[in-house]
Amino acid sequence: MKRTRRNNQKRNRYSILFPILTIVGIGIITAFVSNYEPNWSYNWNGIRTEIKDSIQVAELRGITSGVGGMGVSTKSEVDRRRWIMRNATESELLKLTEYPNGTVKAIAYEGLLRKREFADRTELTLRAIQDTTYMVDYQSGCIGWNREIGEYLVQDVLMIDDQIPPFPPEMQTEFGLTEIDKEKILSEYKKRP
Repeated sequence: MKRTRRNNQKRNRYSILFPILTIVGIGIITAFVSNYEPNWSYNWNGIRTEIKDSIQVAELRGITSGVGGMGVSTKSEVDRRRWIMRNATESELLKLTEYPNGTVKAIAYEGLLRKREFADRTELTLRAIQDTTYMVDYQSGCIGWNREIGEYLVQDVLMIDDQIPPFPPEMQTEFGLTEIDKEKILSEYKKRP
């Protein structure tokens, strides 16, 4: 009995192609998923281009006290942060409190606290204390560390933490918080783990 070979060559050629394409496809999906950054899908609608550009630079640099390693001045980074806070509108800053990065969120919260016309400072600060998903990259001198947004705001912006030595009056900024507001904020701040 004689066997005939029909289309075996063609089928063999295509049968090896499917596993190869499957492996390549899985590799591409795995590479994308493992390197995905949440800020890729952030909705920038309502934020002007100049604010967006400055935010993207600030995101990479973190927040600094003004003095970098070896005593080098980081004034440009401080100036960038102040420029964002001064030039961004209240609605832009509110939208940036939802940005998936702790540094950007801290800049937005601080900017809102510094806006004279913004009235809901206490509730904003309480919200910032609860916002623990992303950390702030903070640098002071040669030391850099991650901090919670609420910790940064209470200790370095509002300067109301009673667990650290008080700052001289000339270094403190008045944010219009009453003593009751400060006690409420500190009470919530001390509840965090």
